[in-house]
Amino acid sequence: MLRYSRTITFLVLSVLILSACNSKPDHRKYIPKDAAVVAGINLSSLSKKIAWNMITGSKIFKEMEKKVPKKNGSDVMSGIDKAGIDVLNTFYVYLKTDNRFNTGMKVTALVPLNDAAAWEAYLKKSFPQASISDHNKLKVTSLDGNMYMGWDKHLLIIMNVLTDNNADMASEMDNAFAITDDNSIKSNKSFEKLESAGHDLSMWVNYDQIMSSYNDRMSPNMNGVALSKSMWKETAFACGFDFVKGKITGDMTYYTAKNLEGVYKEFGSANVNKDLISRMPAKDLDMMLAMHFSTKALKEMMDSTGVLGLANTGLSAQGTNVDNVLDAFTGDMAFTINDLSMSSTPASADVPFPTQNTNYCMSYVMKINKKSNFDQLMNFAKQAGLQPIGEGYMLPVSAHDSVFILSNNDYAVFSNKYPNASNILHGNNQGQAANSAMAANIDGHPFAMFIDIQETIKKIDLSAVMSPQDAGIFNESRNLLTNISFNGGEFKNGAMQAHMEINFTNKDESSILTLLDFGMRISDAMEKSRESQKAVMDTTNQAF
Repeated sequence: MLRYSRTITFLVLSVLILSACNSKPDHRKYIPKDAAVVAGINLSSLSKKIAWNMITGSKIFKEMEKKVPKKNGSDVMSGIDKAGIDVLNTFYVYLKTDNRFNTGMKVTALVPLNDAAAWEAYLKKSFPQASISDHNKLKVTSLDGNMYMGWDKHLLIIMNVLTDNNADMASEMDNAFAITDDNSIKSNKSFEKLESAGHDLSMWVNYDQIMSSYNDRMSPNMNGVALSKSMWKETAFACGFDFVKGKITGDMTYYTAKNLEGVYKEFGSANVNKDLISRMPAKDLDMMLAMHFSTKALKEMMDSTGVLGLANTGLSAQGTNVDNVLDAFTGDMAFTINDLSMSSTPASADVPFPTQNTNYCMSYVMKINKKSNFDQLMNFAKQAGLQPIGEGYMLPVSAHDSVFILSNNDYAVFSNKYPNASNILHGNNQGQAANSAMAANIDGHPFAMFIDIQETIKKIDLSAVMSPQDAGIFNESRNLLTNISFNGGEFKNGAMQAHMEINFTNKDESSILTLLDFGMRISDAMEKSRESQKAVMDTTNQAF
């Protein structure tokens, strides 16, 4: 069964690579509007960045072929480009919640055809064990007991198997082909907007469907207590990714429930405080996360979900309430990791195994709104065991680590290094030269994150604890990426917006070509490791 599963997986990957579109494909009408997740790949744009023969001729693709049984592997690939697949269209996979299936999800793939007879001929040649039969106006077959296929003149639908009864599966296939316009995802304007953008890769997550299904399933166990479906009505997440020169970009949109639009608009109403960002240490910066989290919106969200009363009841025992806690801060905060280093020590007579040592400077800062409210919270913390030190307090975490807490009228600073906390509090870091890419992505958004990959890995040496294979992969990975950024939080057109970028060191090539080259180099590194291990084994065997 394993070898057939590998063959089927290889077939699906091959079909995926050959499928492409120039515009919104018509066969998306076969996706039901209550699909929980929809993924699509648009190789019309990808084909302009990379040719099919560059993939099939690559070492990494040949490694995939090796994992497929020899005869079936060659049969699967032979003539796939002439298998009747409409290569000017999009390949879709959708998931639909369905407890009849073992996984709780019905998985369905849509592959457009331009020559059904050619597809059938290809299937008979590549999978002679498959029994193809006529069903109504469809052709149907089952592969390996895990995959069921049905097709007409224009579309191939593949789904996971529900039962061993082919009659039941044929009925499922009838339903998949019989989706009406009213029940199709084409009626969803937000999904159509995602498809109109023409991203290389796209994904749609229907939170409304997922949450409604979960709530219905769990409500019998909640003693009659159920969340209001208005909290997630029409909510969805849409994202599209594109492989461009030197980077991968992603655009994300979260469509909020109508009755919570005001709350999310408040969440996206202000950007992170610039003075707070300027205080964070920029030297040897590995990662920064900064955000403005509206305390007003948080309280409204708690009230809408019925949590506010419970929170006030719990806090009343401490002589405070939600308002006092939230009013202590503006909602501006930032977190950084600086000067990360990782080293390893080989095994010795004293320590008979290799060890790993990690050092870093961590900082977390919050902007204070009402100092009296903050002081009340600090009094609670003091009672929990804070120890006075210098300008602030220390909370021991372990025998070797502590968290230092310093504050003034404007900021509360938490750090594992006292000098670092003091520098942030007094603004001593202001004016430090910052990574230009970091500054460009952090400023001017309600939320932002930046990871400097090259800064992070330059002080990492784990050669003593890594296997030769892991070391080879790590060394090849060192020069792949420069940084990763994510920012957004703005509320526009009834939705929260965000953008991300994965930036490569190679700025001159399409990122998909860079990834393919990286895959080939990883394959080479793994092959060298295997050859080295084999040589050691051969030498050892000869010695005995």
